[in-house]
Amino acid sequence: MTITNLAELLSESHSDYVIYDLGRRVQPIQADTFKAICAQQRPYPYPLQDHAWFAVVFWPQLKAEQPEPFLWFLKMPLDERGLLNQAAQQDFMTHVIALLGQQITGALNAEQEQQLQQSAYLFTPSEAKRAALHAQLTQRWQKAPSGYFAAAQQELHSPTNNGWQQLGIQGIHDVAVRLAANPETTQAVAQHFTSYPESLQNALAEALEHTTPPSELMQPLLSSLASEHAATRVNALRALAGFASDPAVEEQLRVLLPSANMDELVIITARLWPALQGQLMLPYLVGVAELNNPALFAGVVRDILRVPDTRIHALGLVQRNDLPVALYQAWQQFMGKTA
Repeated sequence: MTITNLAELLSESHSDYVIYDLGRRVQPIQADTFKAICAQQRPYPYPLQDHAWFAVVFWPQLKAEQPEPFLWFLKMPLDERGLLNQAAQQDFMTHVIALLGQQITGALNAEQEQQLQQSAYLFTPSEAKRAALHAQLTQRWQKAPSGYFAAAQQELHSPTNNGWQQLGIQGIHDVAVRLAANPETTQAVAQHFTSYPESLQNALAEALEHTTPPSELMQPLLSSLASEHAATRVNALRALAGFASDPAVEEQLRVLLPSANMDELVIITARLWPALQGQLMLPYLVGVAELNNPALFAGVVRDILRVPDTRIHALGLVQRNDLPVALYQAWQQFMGKTA
């Protein structure tokens, strides 16, 4: 059999595997979806900077116990249709097969490891995304959290002036993915979110944005969008990413948009893009246009047009003949520069 894409390479090597997106949010991609993406049967759902950012976690089949998995962090270019670039897949697979053959779960020696790491398609994720992935995998496989879990949980329950400085970022991510099993911690986060020291609040928001927190946390986070502190509003938006499709989030974003600053608007399209698939797209783009920042408008629009779930809504909107003046002018300027 001729191997034509990454999913086939994994299957033909007799590997079990799980796939996560590591671009916008750390979130699993179903196996059937991954196969369709690799076969160019559907666009990549979470593009970032015209690339797909994968975590490919795989291990040999037919083992009595799951062995320590192998891990590839892959950055694959997308074509103009948002499909995974076929030539890039072939290039990476040729490199891997030349090193390992089709049995990709074999042990690597030091020289092979060094040669593999020279691939242009491998990347190193941020510390936070690596921590989010590790937390989700240990929960998925029902393994114990890291040794940092207890200290992080305690600090979130009873924040102190300096205790957050000693926390491991892995512990915060471990707590974030396990909130559903720890209702008292969920209650503590709801109570203290706006009063956490800024660095702790930043780290917690960065962890929560990769999860779907318990529903009890949504309303306190929505209330945090009214904070007078800009950093708290941005962190609340990030933490709400897992609720982006909820009508209550769309409603609160509609209230926020007329006064939203640049950072808030960027976070909405980067993390809360599902909320833009309905009526919110118009006030959102108007809000961006009214900042009178052509570079920001162009960046936001390009991002929206890359994401399959928001592209169709944006293109349908800008074809209307009754656009608000600010949006019409910003769109015409954008089209003039991209023509």
